[in-house]
Amino acid sequence: MAKISGTKCLKNAINHSNPGIGKFSTETIKAYQEAGFLNYMFTTLVFHQENFVVKYLLKRFPSLISKLKNRYFSQIPPEKIRLYPFKELFRLFAVKFLSLTKADTVWEWAELSFDKWVSNKLDQNVRIVHCYEHAALSTFTQAQKFGCFKIIEQVSQHHTFYKKLTEQEFKQYPNLRSGYNEKILLKSLQKRNRRKDEEYDLADLIICNSTFTMTTLIDAGIDRMKIVKIPLAYPEVIDMKSKQKQTEQFTFIYVGSLSLRKGTHILLEAWRKYFFNQQNVKLILAGSNSLPKEFTENLPKNVELKGFLNRQELNTLYNDANLLVFPTLADGFGMVITEAMAKGIPVLTTNNSAGYDLIDDGIDGFIVEAGSADALGEKMLWIVKNKISLEDMSELIIEKARKYQWSDYRIRLINTINDRYLSYLNG
Repeated sequence: MAKISGTKCLKNAINHSNPGIGKFSTETIKAYQEAGFLNYMFTTLVFHQENFVVKYLLKRFPSLISKLKNRYFSQIPPEKIRLYPFKELFRLFAVKFLSLTKADTVWEWAELSFDKWVSNKLDQNVRIVHCYEHAALSTFTQAQKFGCFKIIEQVSQHHTFYKKLTEQEFKQYPNLRSGYNEKILLKSLQKRNRRKDEEYDLADLIICNSTFTMTTLIDAGIDRMKIVKIPLAYPEVIDMKSKQKQTEQFTFIYVGSLSLRKGTHILLEAWRKYFFNQQNVKLILAGSNSLPKEFTENLPKNVELKGFLNRQELNTLYNDANLLVFPTLADGFGMVITEAMAKGIPVLTTNNSAGYDLIDDGIDGFIVEAGSADALGEKMLWIVKNKISLEDMSELIIEKARKYQWSDYRIRLINTINDRYLSYLNG
């Protein structure tokens, strides 16, 4: 593996700010730390293994590790971490006990407060700020005063694309409408989208993770020269398909929330039309369900709704799968695609994801037009009839995943930041 090296003037000079902590932001923080760039990481709530309270709790209650896995963060020294936990705790309470609309209001309040807090932590030693959409405006405004280079990581498609998409889906599937969707789309989104537009204008660099996301930004009129594409990496390879079951039944799996954005309603429509109660196929859906009940009641007998699954349960599901179907209508990347491919499982997804950045259509996976139940159903039917071809695909997928791991992503990110920042300095 090549060693990460950085521009000397950036030593301890980058502030990374994200109210959440996902795999992609974790790897970005690690890249900055490895290069010697990281000044501070700002987030809401994480647990570090060097914290004495966390040490005690994990020693006393080892099972907490699995319960806190999404907040367990020990990749950098604790003195590099700055937390803003209290409003995040209130948000978590709201998600569990309040309505969707009230929880959404609390989320917005907490996120904007976080951005304001981060902006107040800037000083003249910081040369770069790296933020995420809707949590960057206050930080960018303050960073402008210090002459900082401003990076926004765009993890989803441009809002104009999504607005047009939802209007089309509501017209075709009126039952998708709900009080929550109406509130978000007609009221809150207008204000939030204006905020995002201001962030795009202030940004010096916009990092996208897929060609799809980049295209939606360019189509919305954002300067192509300030956009760069860095696809997310594959997780560690675990070849589960060497033991693929040889049975008559073909098992499709879907992993993710059941929602409009993920196109799950289209998958269920396609399934009812092409596979209704067929004996040799099965569809298993794993994830929380936010679709109206009309879409998930009276399902065919060969469909299973598993709900949320933990990591061990998901691994079991992957082990039983012949193919992952991911019919998303709008995903800035779609990490479930790389997760499945790293296990040697072929993927059928849409053009509204990182599909074309990850898959050679028909060679090591399949891509169909987003939003078409017939295109999806016909391709699934073809796959069942030609399932022998999936064995060769699995070998190709594993080799592809091995060639682009997270260490490669971190090197690519740092090289990009080096190049873009030097160009910025040179005018």
